[in-house]
Amino acid sequence: MSQYHPVTFQTTFKNNVELVLNQHKNMLLDAAVVTDDKSSEKIAINDLVGNNMPQEADERHGMTKWSNRTRDRIWLVKPNELYDTELVDSADQLATAIDLMGSATQSAIGTINRAIDRRALEGFYGSTITGKTGTTITAFPGAQTVPVTVGGASGAQRMNLAKLRAAGKLLAQGYADMSLPRYMVLTAEQSDDLLTEVPATSSDFSASFKGRVDETGRLTTLLGWNFIPMELANPALGTIPALSLDASGYRKNPFWIKGGLVMNFWDRLRVETGKLPERLFSLGALWGTTVGATRTQAGLSGIVLNSEA
Repeated sequence: MSQYHPVTFQTTFKNNVELVLNQHKNMLLDAAVVTDDKSSEKIAINDLVGNNMPQEADERHGMTKWSNRTRDRIWLVKPNELYDTELVDSADQLATAIDLMGSATQSAIGTINRAIDRRALEGFYGSTITGKTGTTITAFPGAQTVPVTVGGASGAQRMNLAKLRAAGKLLAQGYADMSLPRYMVLTAEQSDDLLTEVPATSSDFSASFKGRVDETGRLTTLLGWNFIPMELANPALGTIPALSLDASGYRKNPFWIKGGLVMNFWDRLRVETGKLPERLFSLGALWGTTVGATRTQAGLSGIVLNSEA
């Protein structure tokens, strides 16, 4: 009956990974609009319809004044799958490998979550694809950047309250709906900078700044921002350490309002297992995810440049 072990392994392993992934949700998923469109390798994510000024009926029996709305479309191209693999040395390790707290399960969860983070941030920092047929490429708009000099008399500044206010102002001036949740990715450096400027022990912290620190000491909210903790320099994020730095080496902390970041899954979780003849018929496991992301309207997102020196 040993030939059925791979099938049992695959089913149980996938179910366990999915279960724990649902219990430990990736934080970027909750901050984005998430879809599951598998219809094509290039999909239309969002239709952008421009706003018109109202026409005024200023004469009796006057001629109708027709409006001409602008229309555009945001596209997303299917990226390559990100995957990881593992060998299970012998059948007697099978139970350990598929256990909810087993090393293979925990490793798979970490790999999948980092893959999702990576693709989400690649889409955020990257160019948008627009146009009727998805042929117009637009790089990240420089106007949506809070300069590194904000909050100081001169020179490059670390993260500060003035930059948080400037980011909120940038969204408001882009006519974003400020009643929607706002998100910003902070590394430990930027979180510590803000806590240094506004000590959590201050009586004004929660009352005036609407700030909150969780039981681990992590800054979670401040001035209407919901902070997502993530070490953008983590080499396990692949391309992100380089993408999150500008040409001068300043950290590019992304921020957006709900709807400013869209993610699509072509395959949330793929698990394959089998016996490998070249490995003395040991069990091999592969897990992967195929997900892409993009910014939407330019005015719904931006970056804050911060010195970490």
